[in-house]
Amino acid sequence: MTIDIQLSHQESVHRQVVRSYFHKVLDQGNVELIEDLFHPQCVMHRPGGTVVGLDAVRGVVEHRKETFSQFGTEIHDIFGSGDRVVARLTHRGVGGGIWRSRLGSYDITGKTVTWNAIAIFRFEADRIIEEWVTRDELGVILQLGLFQTV
Repeated sequence: MTIDIQLSHQESVHRQVVRSYFHKVLDQGNVELIEDLFHPQCVMHRPGGTVVGLDAVRGVVEHRKETFSQFGTEIHDIFGSGDRVVARLTHRGVGGGIWRSRLGSYDITGKTVTWNAIAIFRFEADRIIEEWVTRDELGVILQLGLFQTV
C-alpha cells in the first residue's frame, strides 16, 4: 500500500527556508539572504545564549565563518506541522580560528569536528521568527581534545 502525502504550499515553503538557512547561509556564508529568511523580530535560543534580531543572526553567521574554514550541514530529517519545522542534522567543520564555548575560547585551527543537532523553527509570514537549538557540545569538546577522558 502506498500513501501519497502532499505537503501544503506553506509547509513546503517553510522547509525550503530551513534548507536555505543551513545550506546557503550557514554552509556558504551568504549573509545577504538573512533578511529574506528571518523575520525582523527573530529570536534564536542557542546553547550559548539567546540571539535577538537580524543583526544578531548576521553575527552568528559571521562568527561561524571566522571559526570554521570549511563547514557543511547534512539534514537527516525535516518535518513540520503548522508554523513549526524540525530538523535533525549533522554539522561538519574544519577549524579556522577561535571556537568559543561556555567553557572558554580555544584555537581550533586545522581541527576537524562533527556534531549532531536538532533545531526547531517557528514561522511567521513565511520567515523564521524563532529557533531553538540543541547540539552535542560535549562531543565537540571531546573531539577537539579540550577535555581528556579517563
